[in-house]
Amino acid sequence: MDTTSRAVKIPSLHQTEINWDNLDKTKLYVVGAGMFSGVTVALYPVSVVKTRMQVASGDAMSRNALATFKNILKVDGVPGLYRGFATVIIGAVPTRIIFLTALETTKAASLKLVEPFKLSEPVRAAFANGLAGLLASTCSQAIFVPIDVISQKLMVQGYSGNARYKGGIDVARKVIKADGIRGLYRGFGLSVMTYAPSSAVWWASYGSSQRIIWSALGHLHDKEEAPSQLKLVGVQASGGVFAGAVTSFVTTPIDTIKTRLQVMDNENKPKAGEVVKRLIAEDGWKGLYRGLGPRFFSSINIGSVHFSVDAGAVLCSMQDVKGSSKSVPKHEVKHVSDHKSAARCAKFSPDGKYFATGSADTSIKFFEVAKIKQTMVGDSKDGPARPVIRTFYDHTQAINGLDFHPESPILISAAKDNTIKFFDFSKTNARKAFRVIQDTHNVRSVCFHPCGDYLLAGTDHPVAHLYDINTFTCYLSANAQDSSSPINQVRYSCTGSLYVTASKDGSLRIWDGVSAECVRPIIGAHGSAEATSAIFTKDERYVLSCGKDSCVKLWEVGTGRLVKQYAGAIRRQFRCQAVFNETEEYVLSVDEQNNEVVVWDALTAEKVARLPSGSTGAPRWLDHSPVEPVFVICGNDRSIRFWKQTV
Repeated sequence: MDTTSRAVKIPSLHQTEINWDNLDKTKLYVVGAGMFSGVTVALYPVSVVKTRMQVASGDAMSRNALATFKNILKVDGVPGLYRGFATVIIGAVPTRIIFLTALETTKAASLKLVEPFKLSEPVRAAFANGLAGLLASTCSQAIFVPIDVISQKLMVQGYSGNARYKGGIDVARKVIKADGIRGLYRGFGLSVMTYAPSSAVWWASYGSSQRIIWSALGHLHDKEEAPSQLKLVGVQASGGVFAGAVTSFVTTPIDTIKTRLQVMDNENKPKAGEVVKRLIAEDGWKGLYRGLGPRFFSSINIGSVHFSVDAGAVLCSMQDVKGSSKSVPKHEVKHVSDHKSAARCAKFSPDGKYFATGSADTSIKFFEVAKIKQTMVGDSKDGPARPVIRTFYDHTQAINGLDFHPESPILISAAKDNTIKFFDFSKTNARKAFRVIQDTHNVRSVCFHPCGDYLLAGTDHPVAHLYDINTFTCYLSANAQDSSSPINQVRYSCTGSLYVTASKDGSLRIWDGVSAECVRPIIGAHGSAEATSAIFTKDERYVLSCGKDSCVKLWEVGTGRLVKQYAGAIRRQFRCQAVFNETEEYVLSVDEQNNEVVVWDALTAEKVARLPSGSTGAPRWLDHSPVEPVFVICGNDRSIRFWKQTV
């Protein structure tokens, strides 16, 4: 699948995309039900006029919408325009909750379903939105149809010979008495046939039309500038109008038949076919389109509820993006050790108890976090603690990468001498590797599989090398995706179901962790500059990458689109990485030009802190503890500096 263009598709429009996992459900339901109730108050008279036109007979058949409206006012006054309103508004909340829940969950699942197919953005949006609308409407009919039956009878009571009722409860009681519970579900099949396809058509038209409009406005290729809220709502409103027009034309005939069936007396129960014949006999084929004008207007405006809730849901998922700048807690820093040459990499253990650093001097220093903290508070009873508890010497060239086994006390290192070496740090006297993997290329990066039985190596070879650590057997993917550039970093996701490679040609590639098939190539992720690092978020939905273009970027795994861009840290010369803090609330990286650690709000991409590194040379690497607010940096001045958040 070619994602050369997808890598830059709609990055600035991420705020228009609703993701169920990120929604504030309480806000969504309050906003959705509230908007629906408000618009229902304003548009209910339109529904009354439509219903009266659809059941009209005799001279009333010749009245247009305006004449019908005037007649209702003349006979019943303003209250006549709101007959059955109380019943509808009471049922609105549970109906909308069911609808919204089914809609958003199905939409998210549908988007994932179509990921493997080579479909354009409008087609993908039409499919996902259409399927979501179909299922959501079908689910909500269980509550909506009885409410619709009652409200329709109230709308036409005393009109054209229809019975009069004392209210919604009276309608329900009489219908159940005459025809049982199934009487409240008269027209259920047609209602599903009307509203489910109607909802599918509306949401499919709405989703695809928005993509087309954004494309016409030139936002599909805008990498950085996000659309204003005014433009966002304007595009959604335009999509709603288009969707309403398409939907009303397609579904009005079925709606007319359904309405006729629902308002018929219990003793006179014609079948749908008989209703169609009667309508055609009375007014020709145009009889099926009675009330098209009000339904068109109502569909467009009810559509405004959908796109308003759509926008509201986006706002709920944004979690107050604007004005949410965080104040980064203060940190204290300690210079804990030095290498004899530039320190090139650092890595924390999964439990956060240890970290190690690798240098161009071929040494690996091994640190215990608790002992470093002890030296920072100065409460040692046995004299100064020594944070460096081990130094390993067994490589002949510079160290490129490090990783810890997920369960055992094993540290592995990757080096320019084409080897991967295993160190047992549980043995206090061990200084040499107890196992060695001899690769054929310069090994730039290593990463254990979460199960601990396999490891990946990123090398000067363009395809990651997978090793079985028990047999040392090497496996290569047969699906190289035309990759021809060395791999700077390779990382597994938390479950091992995926892994990502960052290459010197600026590309990222996401691979299936079982089949080793490339499932998402992001070509030119960092332009022509090297992509130096890439890591997954804990939920495996995003990849954070760093490059020598001085950009840190967040990519959506499912689509390959750019979601966030974190700018303001200069990195053009040295291989470096960007990481999350332990809560994924912040993104951190180094600025080699200004000797600083730069911190961004992960959600807003706003730069929230620039921390002087204290280094006399350019910082080259940063790694953060996975379990607590501490991190380590190292670089050209050979120093290792440990940062701890102060209380």
